[in-house]
Amino acid sequence: MGRRELTEEIYARALGYPWPRPAQSFLLTGDVVTALGDLEATAREALLAELGGAESPRHPLLAFGSNGSPETLALKFAHLPESERRLLVIAGDLHDFDVGAAAGPTLYGSLPATIFPSTGTAVRASVLWVTTVQLVALTWTEISYRLGRLGGVCFAADEPRAPALDHVYAFVSRWGAHCVDGDAVAMQAIPATGRTGPALTQEQLLDHIAALAFGPASRSRDLVMRVMDDFGAAAAAIVPVLRATARPFRSEHWTAYPAARRAA
Repeated sequence: MGRRELTEEIYARALGYPWPRPAQSFLLTGDVVTALGDLEATAREALLAELGGAESPRHPLLAFGSNGSPETLALKFAHLPESERRLLVIAGDLHDFDVGAAAGPTLYGSLPATIFPSTGTAVRASVLWVTTVQLVALTWTEISYRLGRLGGVCFAADEPRAPALDHVYAFVSRWGAHCVDGDAVAMQAIPATGRTGPALTQEQLLDHIAALAFGPASRSRDLVMRVMDDFGAAAAAIVPVLRATARPFRSEHWTAYPAARRAA
């Protein structure tokens, strides 16, 4: 990566993950965000009519981290044709899962999000109704994640006219969820009810990892500074600490891609 300067803006961005997103469902057109409820009724019905069914050109992709942020989505779709920069995002609650920290650092210093099973928890998430082109574009940005199909889900959409879902596609961390004292740690920044384990802020997560990787006096700012100075060296120190306690994602409803071929 080469050395990068640590500025206050970069540090604030690292601590601010997974970054702001509307509380309600919205339509993203380029970098313009329009609340679904603010659209005219005919436009809203036309959008919802595109969703679900075997002939639909769009697929339900679960978003729980930065992919729920309009700013992130606009950046990731910026190189696509104008027709592929339109996206409907349906907000709601994902039941029996929570959102924790993936066991691997990002290039900007944060620990990114990943889901893990959590019976009785309902966590705020969203479903991105993506085209195939949009799904491919997002997959290229998620190298440290595996794409798969999560069946049997209960996603309670805020929009009552959104199609009911029996599955979603999702990215889960290849390395699993970060654990402390045997418990997967939830991201405090992502609202949830019925949490069964601890929840930490991004700063608390980074403080904890910094102390383990670089010494007890190290804190979040030290970790982000090391990532900016030399990402490779920082990752070499951070990754073994995270992997030592990480909990791999497991669910009987999960099929990772590419799926194993069935015997003839």
